[in-house]
Amino acid sequence: MKKQTYHTNGKRELIDFLSQNPDRQFTTEELCEAVNGGSTHRKSSVYRYLAALCQDDVVRKFHSEDRSCNVYQYVGENCDCSHHFHEKCLRCGGIRHLDCEGSEAFTEHLLQKHGFAVDCGQSILYGICAACRAREGAQPQ
Repeated sequence: MKKQTYHTNGKRELIDFLSQNPDRQFTTEELCEAVNGGSTHRKSSVYRYLAALCQDDVVRKFHSEDRSCNVYQYVGENCDCSHHFHEKCLRCGGIRHLDCEGSEAFTEHLLQKHGFAVDCGQSILYGICAACRAREGAQPQ
């Protein structure tokens, strides 16, 4: 039996906001502000929506070391983050999927040569994205 999914206006607003910002991560408070306009009366609803969206693999929850809290990012309904790495730009803060065969080859290398099984869905590589490098006039390495 297929699980029944309910779509309320608040949930739709949250999905719309997150899907318009797929390269960014947000705290729960930032999402409440964006969706509720500062009102706290629907904060518990945002928490419930986020839990459901994470369970449905539409949103990913990460722990942000620099913010010391959990953050949420839209990944879409057809994204499988468990098979690729993610890049996080140290300048703009954007997080993007590195959905390429290089991720798979590197995880296989780590497993075969080092006995280390990587959880790609939780793996973030930190550096400077192409857009920020271009703004700064940096040459590709």
